[in-house]
Amino acid sequence: MKKKTDASYLKALEKRLLEAEKENKFLRLKAEAYEIVIQIAEEEFKIPILKKPGAQQPKN
Repeated sequence: MKKKTDASYLKALEKRLLEAEKENKFLRLKAEAYEIVIQIAEEEFKIPILKKPGAQQPKN
């Protein structure tokens, strides 16, 4: 009986892994799309949108 449980558990883990990999791929594509949109907007409007490394936040 234990083998049956182990096999179903393994199958469930494989399904979760496949779903996680699918979601990871989608999120990577989404992040890449945002980067491209921001890059195009910066070039078109000639204004910096992304925070540059080491930049200080203005104090209000």
